[in-house]
Amino acid sequence: MAERIDVGRLTLNVDQMGDGPPFIFIPGLVGVMNSWDYQRKIFSDRYRCISFDHRGSGDSDFPGPDGYSTQHIADDVIALMDTLGIEKAHVLGTSTGGAILQNLAIDHPDRFRCCIFSNTWTKADEYIRRVQTARREIALAEGKEAYVRVSSLFTNGCMQFRHNLDKVMELEKRSLETIAEPEILAARIDMTLNHDRLDEITKIKNPSLIVGTRDDATVPFYFSEDLHEAIEGSELVLVEEGGHYSYRRHPEEWAGIVGPFLAKWEDKI
Repeated sequence: MAERIDVGRLTLNVDQMGDGPPFIFIPGLVGVMNSWDYQRKIFSDRYRCISFDHRGSGDSDFPGPDGYSTQHIADDVIALMDTLGIEKAHVLGTSTGGAILQNLAIDHPDRFRCCIFSNTWTKADEYIRRVQTARREIALAEGKEAYVRVSSLFTNGCMQFRHNLDKVMELEKRSLETIAEPEILAARIDMTLNHDRLDEITKIKNPSLIVGTRDDATVPFYFSEDLHEAIEGSELVLVEEGGHYSYRRHPEEWAGIVGPFLAKWEDKI
């Protein structure tokens, strides 16, 4: 069951499930832990699965508009680990969560075991900028509900609306119940555009798995190829269909990619 935990910097809404080696799941821009429900249920039979609502999302604290960057949230993850007494953990980040994970792997490599990057980017290019700017403008001009509905199109993609509509509506419902004011949404989008550790990604030495999806309309799969090229020894898997939420579209198949990777490294790190 989720609980609010004071990590010293702020209070985060955190949920833990299962026993075993710690495994931290970092959400994407929507920022709510529910996005990882299906994967955490699968992995909780072997791992202590931990997820949280980002600052400015869900039931975590909402700092003012100046309190948002991928570095801020990376620092929140370290503060959460310290508060929970976790020395090292596997860690998984999707989309914006993958950008946050870049900060963690570059700045705190000794705190992490395996790093899994899902549907994420290195540095925003013109395509990413147009997608994110459109979402920002909708939030400011049309309000929170319009922002959630349009963002859902980008992130879920047509196949999830076709085949997984219940999952889409569940995530939209939680987002609408807890969503920030438009100026906070804009600040959170700005953090994705300002993220840039491109010149330092080669410093990442943790065992790394990169998963991309060829039909991702939010973050093109070529960013997964770029990340793979930059991280020496990393493994790359490109899924043919799954949209931006590939781990929700085909949860068992997606877990079948991640699980063997973790198992391979479990006794080596």
